[in-house]
Amino acid sequence: MHSTDHDCVASYRTLSRLIGWAGLLMPAVVRVGALLADGVGATDSLSAYYYTSMRDIFVSTTVLTGVLLLCYRTAHVQDTVVATLAGLAAIGLALFPMDPVYAAELLARYPDLGTDRHYAAGGALGYHLACAVAFAGLSFYLVFFRFGAVVCDDRPRAAARRLAYRLCGAMMLLSFAAIAVLTVFDHGASYFWPETCAVSALAVAWLVKGEALLKEAVPAACVPAAEDATLHLH
Repeated sequence: MHSTDHDCVASYRTLSRLIGWAGLLMPAVVRVGALLADGVGATDSLSAYYYTSMRDIFVSTTVLTGVLLLCYRTAHVQDTVVATLAGLAAIGLALFPMDPVYAAELLARYPDLGTDRHYAAGGALGYHLACAVAFAGLSFYLVFFRFGAVVCDDRPRAAARRLAYRLCGAMMLLSFAAIAVLTVFDHGASYFWPETCAVSALAVAWLVKGEALLKEAVPAACVPAAEDATLHLH
């Protein structure tokens, strides 16, 4: 492998790992951070942390994920297009917050929250759900249908990597189903754990793609077509 090719592959893996680590760490950071900073034990969803002291963490991490997805390029045009759309959806998810929902702990201390007597800065409302659905659907498509499709068959762990992507995609789908069931049959229930499972599964898939998990050497014969060498430039 030429040095230029090696640099491209290394950059590709680093980008994938950054997406994975951002998604894996964000739910834990906002949960623990809100508990320590605000005394908030739980919220109705990951997005509800926008209305806690963890707003900046939630927004910056989600925007970072979106920007990294916008930078994702492969030799497969459809994957690049889907990743770009997912990146735009992630940025919209951060910049267009959900309708204000304040934790009970905050309402107990600040009764005026959510009323006309309390100023609350925020982005444009009404677009958050559309961005969330788009990001979830596009991410699922990449993980379940595309990540495994570009794995080089000559790689020693090809089968394990494909299985990992399928399992991550299945976990995402089950999480989406759980959210749908809660929406229909348990109005007002918290979506935090199903959303966290979906985000974590997506993050693990990206960590596998970046070889933070299931790491292996790329045979020279596989460089042009290998999953982790799709940034091969000339």
